[in-house]
Amino acid sequence: MTPAFRWYGPEDRVPLAYLRQMTPRPLVVTHLPDVLPGDEWTVPRLKILREQLDSHGLSLGPIESVFWTDAMKTARPQRDQHIENFLKTLRNLREVFPEPDPLIVTYNVMALDWSRTHLAWEHPSGARGLAFESAAWESLDLSNGLFLPGWGKPISKAEFDALKGSYAALGEDGAWDAVGYVLKALVPEAERQNIRLAAHPSDPPWSTLGLPALLTDAPAIRRLLALSPSKSNALCFCTGSYGALPENDVIAMLTEFKDSLAWCHLRVTKTTGPKQFHEADHADPDADIDLFSVVKTLYLLGFNGIFRSDHGLDLLHETDLEMRGYPVIDRYVANKMIWAIARTLALSGPGNR
Repeated sequence: MTPAFRWYGPEDRVPLAYLRQMTPRPLVVTHLPDVLPGDEWTVPRLKILREQLDSHGLSLGPIESVFWTDAMKTARPQRDQHIENFLKTLRNLREVFPEPDPLIVTYNVMALDWSRTHLAWEHPSGARGLAFESAAWESLDLSNGLFLPGWGKPISKAEFDALKGSYAALGEDGAWDAVGYVLKALVPEAERQNIRLAAHPSDPPWSTLGLPALLTDAPAIRRLLALSPSKSNALCFCTGSYGALPENDVIAMLTEFKDSLAWCHLRVTKTTGPKQFHEADHADPDADIDLFSVVKTLYLLGFNGIFRSDHGLDLLHETDLEMRGYPVIDRYVANKMIWAIARTLALSGPGNR
């Protein structure tokens, strides 16, 4: 298994020079933060990214993400133009980055984006991390809009009301139809470019604020894959997102969808009440899922692809800034732990698993 590490561009407080110090050296998971969702990622702009990576001896991993716009997800008038720009982006990515085989492009179909009520929830140990409490989320005062830590941008009340109205008009089946429309347009080009489109699940894996959560469990994955059967219609399998729903059997899901795993986000949560959880230490034996069992399952399934440790806890007083779930120490330590588990399994031989 090959580790990767998330880099948010030149403004990331973790520069590429730090990623180069990591062992094993990770692939770089990134996107173009200066390009608005729906706009084309141009060849000149992608060449700048290539030069940034090359100058540090680093290689591109999965793209995360080329965002689907609200127009694409809710069948608004700009949908076809945004789809056309997405198709241009796929071709441009392949022109500038011909090496990855395949190239992985992540997207999500969340109505908003990943949501948390706490960015710096304090554990008994003093470590801090992300947490979600459904009651607090549903009682949010939306009169001044909504701030999403996932995108780092505010949504005005008018924008939220319009979005909620669009989904209400569509209904859940209509929302799935909208996803199918986009996939049918994108997947043939992805096949031509040897690209796997990797869908990230809903996080949290249930509906919030009257908005639907589509990709939450095994039946939803089956529905997604059936919309456009192809190796290019694939999954970014996030163990934390699926694992936060107690009914989900993550091990069984990995086994069922092994052929559709483009790559994996490996993290764990700990449920503390109905629709309530916090991010747990990657090695926590009392988390909702056992990450060792996940890695062992992936190994036995023959998965030798890309992973990255996702989110993480603020350890060793790494920062006094407000946390947003991406401390460098814990993510790096978790990457090494996961890689070591996979390597140990590979070296142990069939009789010692």
